[in-house]
Amino acid sequence: MAYLFPNKIFPSNINYYLQCPFKFKCYNDKDLKPEFIENPQSFTGKVIHTVLQDLFDIAKIPTNLRKSRNIGEMVRHTWARMTKNNFSKDYWSVEERAKLFGSKEQEREFGLQTIVILNNYIAKADLSAVPLSLEDWMDCEIGGFRIGGRIDRIDQESDNSLAVWDYKTGKLPFHDNVDKIMEDDLQIPIYAIIASKHNPFAEKIRAGLIYVKYSRIFDIVWTKEELKRIEERVISEIQKAQADVEFLPRINNLCPWCDYKELCPEKDKIEENQKEVDEVNW
Repeated sequence: MAYLFPNKIFPSNINYYLQCPFKFKCYNDKDLKPEFIENPQSFTGKVIHTVLQDLFDIAKIPTNLRKSRNIGEMVRHTWARMTKNNFSKDYWSVEERAKLFGSKEQEREFGLQTIVILNNYIAKADLSAVPLSLEDWMDCEIGGFRIGGRIDRIDQESDNSLAVWDYKTGKLPFHDNVDKIMEDDLQIPIYAIIASKHNPFAEKIRAGLIYVKYSRIFDIVWTKEELKRIEERVISEIQKAQADVEFLPRINNLCPWCDYKELCPEKDKIEENQKEVDEVNW
């Protein structure tokens, strides 16, 4: 394996280590990392992120016009101009989109569903926010390590507080307890640390996950002192990953869908966890 400990730690890196050290090692092996393949869910997820980015960008849409903005028009405009990847300027053609979604009719259904999801979320959202940043790549140094990520939105809530938001376009989390969510997933804690470093005036940081499809928000407010303890935990987890030489697999519920399942030394145990299915006989 051409494993190399990453120079910059993104949330996915450390989350993979928490989930399974073997997966972390494979993910950071340049010869094993799988090529990303677009699917309908990832395409619509990017459309939702882009529309929300444009909606909250006061340079494009003033706050007093957000409520009256035609979301359907924004979705259709964005949909037709989605690039094939972050480094490409090529748009998806009509034929390519039809192939991606299975048919033109199915693409239309996904598009209409996206409009409904956004309209439902926006009907309940605070449209008065003036973000400090939108979809910005940011990083900082902690404990001798560089952490970074693309933060969906940072709002200034008051003279001494910030809100860091991450949009989720998939299913609701397994846990309904925000503390447990943040404990198992270090994405938002890492984003909160980065936002705090870039905005030292903030004495309080609200960290939140916005599940757009369900108009659900899971958020928590941390003081600088509390965030410092979270930072120490993040550093500790990164140090464990850096010092690890065994990278032993950790069997979990996500193993059946792992990109590295066939390489896993414990793959036989994964098979044992699969439940038999009694097919219908009609």
